[in-house]
Amino acid sequence: MIKTDRPVGVVTVALLLAGSAALAGPTDRSQRFEEPNAPFFGPIVSGVPFALEGPGDGGGGPAKMDDPFDSDNMQLLSWVPLNNFPGGHSAGNDCWGYVSPSGREYAIMGLEAGFGFVEVTDPFNPVIVGSISGPSSGWHDIKVMGEHAYGVSEGGAGIQVIDLSNIDSGVVTLVRNRQQSGHSSTHNIAANTDSGFVYLTGANVSNGGLVAVDVTTNPDLPNIVGSWSSFYVHDAQIVSFTSGPNAGKEIAYCLSGTGNGSGNTALRIVDVTNKSNMFTISTISWSGARYAHQGWLTEDRRFFYVNDELDEGDTVGVTTTRIFNVENLASPSFVGTVTTGRPSIDHNLYTHDGYMYQSNYRSGLRVFDIANPTSPVQVAWFDTFPGSDSAAFNGAWSNYPFLPSGTIIVSDIERGLFMLRLAVNRLDIDLVGSAPLTLEPGDASSIEATITEVGLTLNPSTVEMIVTDAGGTSTVAGAAVGGGTYHFDFAGLECFDTISYHIEARDTNGSLFRYPAAGATAPLTSLVASSQSQTFADSFDTNMGWTVSDSPGLTDGSWTRGQPVGGGERGDPATDYDGNGWAHLTDNASGNSDVDGGSTSLISPTFDATGGTQVYANYAIWYSNSFGASPNADIFTVEVSNNNGASWQPVQTIGPTSQDAWAYFSQRVDGIVTPTATMQLRFTASDLGDGSVIEAAVDAVSIELVECVPPANCPGDIADDFGSLGADGMVSFGDFLALLGLIGPCPGGTPGCTGDIADDFGTLGGDSMVSFGDFLALLGLIGPCP
Repeated sequence: MIKTDRPVGVVTVALLLAGSAALAGPTDRSQRFEEPNAPFFGPIVSGVPFALEGPGDGGGGPAKMDDPFDSDNMQLLSWVPLNNFPGGHSAGNDCWGYVSPSGREYAIMGLEAGFGFVEVTDPFNPVIVGSISGPSSGWHDIKVMGEHAYGVSEGGAGIQVIDLSNIDSGVVTLVRNRQQSGHSSTHNIAANTDSGFVYLTGANVSNGGLVAVDVTTNPDLPNIVGSWSSFYVHDAQIVSFTSGPNAGKEIAYCLSGTGNGSGNTALRIVDVTNKSNMFTISTISWSGARYAHQGWLTEDRRFFYVNDELDEGDTVGVTTTRIFNVENLASPSFVGTVTTGRPSIDHNLYTHDGYMYQSNYRSGLRVFDIANPTSPVQVAWFDTFPGSDSAAFNGAWSNYPFLPSGTIIVSDIERGLFMLRLAVNRLDIDLVGSAPLTLEPGDASSIEATITEVGLTLNPSTVEMIVTDAGGTSTVAGAAVGGGTYHFDFAGLECFDTISYHIEARDTNGSLFRYPAAGATAPLTSLVASSQSQTFADSFDTNMGWTVSDSPGLTDGSWTRGQPVGGGERGDPATDYDGNGWAHLTDNASGNSDVDGGSTSLISPTFDATGGTQVYANYAIWYSNSFGASPNADIFTVEVSNNNGASWQPVQTIGPTSQDAWAYFSQRVDGIVTPTATMQLRFTASDLGDGSVIEAAVDAVSIELVECVPPANCPGDIADDFGSLGADGMVSFGDFLALLGLIGPCPGGTPGCTGDIADDFGTLGGDSMVSFGDFLALLGLIGPCP
């Protein structure tokens, strides 16, 4: 990324979750959670649902969000949100990887004030093992040589020398900040592991050119040994040739130009074999060139792909990556372009195992098959920046596709670190229908899932559901019911417990696939309840009587009901949340129309919250305060009243970290106030500091009442009078009718399935089979349940 005056939007994400809520939201893919700072562990391939931002101060309730990350042929293994890294970083930047001598794998992420080190040996369960503080800057870069990492920054500190030799023990050590020969700040750093040199680019010495640093003689004390200063170099790839006409040469492919790199911008091929006499071999540019940013060779070193960071939205309308034939170093030639068809900026790319991996800011990671290197074909993508693919400096900064396990690391400016897997071949696991919003108490609930083989073969003995409740974790084997569908039964569920579960399976090679989550941190989650009802709902397509109250000092930004017109720029939501087009927004106007000089409160109509054991307030919120003189300083509050607004109690606080995305929340309020027939909600956005840009919106508000009745101890009561499954408090003719349709073995051979109330001789107690003995037992149970 080049230095510009453009502000970088900052989002801190507390937790992303996938699945279905215990309580109904505007979609069936929202979910409760209790651990706002845990990493996210995600589902398979496309249409991934998540929740953004954790519960606030008012009640530890759940957060939910629907589908911010679109993808295709990619598996999200895990996500470490930016605010999980110690140090309070406002943005992320570059990334790299490391494999220790023991074979354990690590991701290294550049942060606003240093570097974070994350073990990803188990990519479903990443662990932050260390961090190194550095100067505050939006630009950090890092490379690894042997058991050392070398970090640089635009903020100074020279070369940060980091010892990784004890990383397997959770120890990462800063050896020194190495400054020499006037060197302090650096834009990027490149490494040639074959030659043992790292190279500074865009540093404050040698005209910002290519600076060679010996890190082999003494890895703890890097030593500058030469430079090529003819042009400013933004980034470079340096390789050593061991065969062919270039054997014995060390060659640098420099993305370079005059000034800050934008003048005479081009790919320059430089011979750096002799560090005292580096010289230009050739130069090539392209039509409409604006800024030679970064590039990478194909693995056979015949072609070089170039990212131009400033052409999108200027000389070209869509992402445009240039392709050069560099077989003849002295005479490279332009052979074509490749595009994603999106308007976003191509930023950093790498090639590995026949694929090109592009981090393209707002359109995330894009993967191309380069079997034909001059005509790459996009085969997969994962969008880390939901809602916009425009040519702007947000989203995916870089990636690292070289870990032996196949785990792909992606760093995102606002959202942190993602671990992905290319899943052109995979097992697709999907629920049959929607995940249950609630689960019945007792043994009455079950789910089914389909597993589709895409280029792989399923090992059916590995299909299972992992269930966690207050009593611990258990495993339920999936029972094959035909057509690739598997059946799973819940058992012994207690009222108002939160039940977490996920489904996993392996292929015949042992590769693990999970839906929707990895481990018990973020699976599907449902509440055990026998009924739920909605007593109030408003999607704002009509005026249901909301009122607005502004503080005396407010000069702009009062709440209005309408269709978003801000276009998604400078903090405005581009769309509403639930898709009907309408929401309540702070001064719904394009341009400079944010909340200024005070507070604006949106107050709901009165609603009745009596009649349920538990009461939940559900709502979607957009909140942005990442721009202006004092970003990430103000807060957004949600409050509840049970006396028509005479007094208010806090439910949730969002901020001061900006959210910059729609998030759906479900907060339990009966523990905050006593439910009455005169309840109201109040949403308040404020600008009380030094003029930060505050934009907010509210959508999809509802109130839900939840009740739970424990099941009676009444074996045999499996249906109503007409034979429809479901207890009715009576063992009668309808239960016999239902039993006829259940004859046969229990799914998975598990005793106690519906209808399995006795053994073959009519003695109560399941035997994994619905048979004549169950009819015998039923005869003795006719009558009302106790």
